[in-house]
Amino acid sequence: MTHHNPYPVPEDPDVFVPAEFRGWQHGYEAGISSPPHVPRTLPSRHHGYTKAREQGAHAGNADGQAEGWRWAYFDEAAALPRPGNTGTYGPRESGEPDDGGDFSESWPCVGEAPLRVMLALFAPGDEADDGLTGRTLARACADKGVARLYLPLLTSSPGPTAEPTGDALRDAGYRHGSVCESLAEAAPQARPRTLTRVPHYGAVVRYEPAGEHHFFDLLPLNGILAREPF
Repeated sequence: MTHHNPYPVPEDPDVFVPAEFRGWQHGYEAGISSPPHVPRTLPSRHHGYTKAREQGAHAGNADGQAEGWRWAYFDEAAALPRPGNTGTYGPRESGEPDDGGDFSESWPCVGEAPLRVMLALFAPGDEADDGLTGRTLARACADKGVARLYLPLLTSSPGPTAEPTGDALRDAGYRHGSVCESLAEAAPQARPRTLTRVPHYGAVVRYEPAGEHHFFDLLPLNGILAREPF
C-alpha cells in the first residue's frame, strides 16, 4: 500500500505550508527513485525538514521495494537503467489501445516538472508551491471529472535553454504539446513530422491522480527514450 504524506497542509492559502510536508515529499521521491538502498539525508538548518525527509526516504524505499521503483526521468542527476540490473527500473505494458503499438511500453516515473507544466495548461491559475503540484493537480482533475491526462513530448537532445521561460520542460530542452484527455489525441503531437539528420524522440507523459504524489508514466514512441539508457 502506497505511503502518503503524514504532514497536513493548511487549507488557508495565507498560512505557510510546513517545511515538514516538503521534507517528507522530497525524501519520498528520492527514496522511490534510488534503488535499492535508502538515500542518505543531508542535514539542513531546519531540523523538522531533515527529520521529515529522512522519514519520507524510508517510506519511498519501502514502496519501491514493494510496488516497483519509479525513475526520476527529468532529473539529469538520476541514475539510468542498466540492462540485466534486476530490482531497479523497468518498463511495463502501457495498456493503451494504440492501434499501431507505438506507445505500448510504459515507464513508471516520479517528478514534479511535467506535472507543473500539466497543471499550468489544464488548470491555469491553480498555482502550486514546491512540493504541492501533485496535490493541486489531483484536486483539479477531481473538480473537472477527469481520470487521466496526457502530455505529448518531442525532443532531439535535452539541454537547458539559453534564457529561462518558466516552463519546466522547455527550460530542460523538451518541446511539448497541449494537455489531452486521451492518448489518441496526444499521440500525433509526439510523432516527429519531418526527417532531419538529428534524431528526434517522441513520448507521452500519462498522469493519473495519486493524491499528493508526483507519479506519472512515460510512454516512449516505439520504446525509444529521449534519454536513451542503453
